[in-house]
Amino acid sequence: MSKSRLPIYVVLVAAAMVLVFSGCAAQSAPGPTAVDGPTAPIHGPADFGSSIGEPHPIEDLPTALACIAAGQPAYAVMSRNTNVRTEPRVESCRLGRAPAQSVIRIEAVVDEEGNALATANPLDHVTSLLPVGYEEDVQPIFQATCNSCHGDTVQTNGLRVTDYDSLLAGSDNGPVVTPGKPEESLLWRQIANNVMPLVGELTPIEKEIIHGWILAGAPKNRPDLPNIDQLWLQIHPDTYNVADNNTCAESEGTILPFVNARYATMATCGLPPTTEELASIVPAPVNTANAVSASVADGGVGLAAPPAPAGGKSMGFSATRVGIQAAPLGLPAPSESDPWLVPQGGFCIEQRLQRLENNRGITSMAFAPDGRLFLGLDSLTTGDVDPNILFDAFHPSRSIAVYNSVSDDSFYEILQESSRVTGLVYQNGALYISRAGEVGRIVDGGGYERLAAGFPVNGRLFHANNGITIVDGWLYVSVGGVRDGFSDGIIAPESSDPPAETVAVNIAAGGNPYGARLVRASLDRLVNERDISVFQTAARGFRNPYGLTRDPFGRLWITDNGATNVPGEYGAGDEVDLFDPRTLSGAAAAGDESATPYYGFPIVLSGLHKDWYTDPVVELVNTAAPTGITWANNTVYFAQYGKNPGLYRLANAGGRIVAERVLLLWPIQAVATAPDGAIWVGTGGGGLYRLAPGCN
Repeated sequence: MSKSRLPIYVVLVAAAMVLVFSGCAAQSAPGPTAVDGPTAPIHGPADFGSSIGEPHPIEDLPTALACIAAGQPAYAVMSRNTNVRTEPRVESCRLGRAPAQSVIRIEAVVDEEGNALATANPLDHVTSLLPVGYEEDVQPIFQATCNSCHGDTVQTNGLRVTDYDSLLAGSDNGPVVTPGKPEESLLWRQIANNVMPLVGELTPIEKEIIHGWILAGAPKNRPDLPNIDQLWLQIHPDTYNVADNNTCAESEGTILPFVNARYATMATCGLPPTTEELASIVPAPVNTANAVSASVADGGVGLAAPPAPAGGKSMGFSATRVGIQAAPLGLPAPSESDPWLVPQGGFCIEQRLQRLENNRGITSMAFAPDGRLFLGLDSLTTGDVDPNILFDAFHPSRSIAVYNSVSDDSFYEILQESSRVTGLVYQNGALYISRAGEVGRIVDGGGYERLAAGFPVNGRLFHANNGITIVDGWLYVSVGGVRDGFSDGIIAPESSDPPAETVAVNIAAGGNPYGARLVRASLDRLVNERDISVFQTAARGFRNPYGLTRDPFGRLWITDNGATNVPGEYGAGDEVDLFDPRTLSGAAAAGDESATPYYGFPIVLSGLHKDWYTDPVVELVNTAAPTGITWANNTVYFAQYGKNPGLYRLANAGGRIVAERVLLLWPIQAVATAPDGAIWVGTGGGGLYRLAPGCN
């Protein structure tokens, strides 16, 4: 894995199919439906992020080998339906199938005898087998990085590295390459210690190529590879479909999945290929019809909970692993001329609150089982705004209202003159509220009761205790920090005592033990004791976890707002995260914060990546600023306020997770699921919309 945690692309996989939701029959595309809503701009005023980094394309197997040997994931596209075997032999047991046009992640490349040409396992250093040559692999690196000092025009110390014979001849001080012995080669020692080149450190892949070239004897040209039919790819277990009749006997240790290399077209290194890259590799669209069958094969149908990641770590998410069953829509992204996807069979849209008065931005929403919709109301965030109110989280200009979503005939306030309301959840006759600095509740027919106060707040950064939900008797609150993390200066020590992650999260939280974290409290204790001390850390490593929702499996989905103005080579921390309470260790469940999962912020801003990070499900473009989130129709819907604004949904594209924009609207702040399964969207401009698949 690279040092900088780069965002996973939020891509729409093109496919000519109509969406099929679990429990709903396929529907024909409805005709255009008139929608009385505001014009949806493509960009909102928060769109000041920089573009994200891109994966490195790989065009041949040797480049893929160098990618894997450098510890990077390599991705390929299957050219045909291919059996997945337990060993690199055609006659070995069949585990399942890698469908045509699906994307696989390559873990290793081996021959039919099981000898590895390259492996991503850092314990298996096999660079001596890398088929690298000077002219094909090493010379392009030196021409790009060393030419000004050791090229055709200038040869510092008499060394020219851009010509094979000159490089092997060495410098004025003698040879710089000892074939077969990189550690004895001055060239490698200078590169390994980052002394050379002067323009900056080479990438891990470039270093691996040079090390492997010297170790292989410093040949002028690549040696011949084995016949492609004799090479096999060990692939990630989440990138193929397990056979329903899989009878492969359990052996000692883990069974590894293999596919023959002849049926794989190399694609990218470091990140999965983008939609455009897929289109250039495979002319036909990605076969998303496999998405539904994949989830069936993996036992993901209905409400059977996906397996919990071991030890709280994701180890790479796949759609089937997290229980996402909805297939991609296969439609063009929403545009200004068609912001709702209605003419093409996406969603039916109804605008609500048209006959009832509302001139307030909607920050949060929660449904009661009887259809009452609770709305957190704020000052408008569109048009002319009062910055004294907008940036003052404690200004008493907010309220909570109740709207009858079924009859559309009543709208009244139950809490007036409130501080900023950021999260609502309803359970057992009470509305639980997260508002600036505190949590409280309103029992049906009663008044507001404070349950705990003392959470950190930064109104200008819109950081406060945000989302709120209840799972298995625990009340969870996603709490933001009070520092940006990048514009305030990178706050990510590489090593320290106490550990770097503890120092970093406490700095982000301004020293508040209940900030920049996901915290939880026993609901019974909270109601009885009414003190913030009953809260404990459930997970760390967030900047501003805004949205929080639970799914039918009892897991929590979180949208985290990353830092601002972050260069494209770093992921800023804008992401969708998944927290599974089942993964908490005994120590973490007992309140040991150091044993809780860590999601990476803000240490990732320094370009570091630790093996104890819990990876996000989806990494978003810098300054995406995700907000509301909800589970509906067997998948997750979430909103983005910043770059590329609108409503997104996660989809299962052959076991891969993709995110597609299904509604173009700004600024969406709140998303909730009604008792009938419809998705509701609230905006900072006071708009309220009901979305349903098809036209029911």
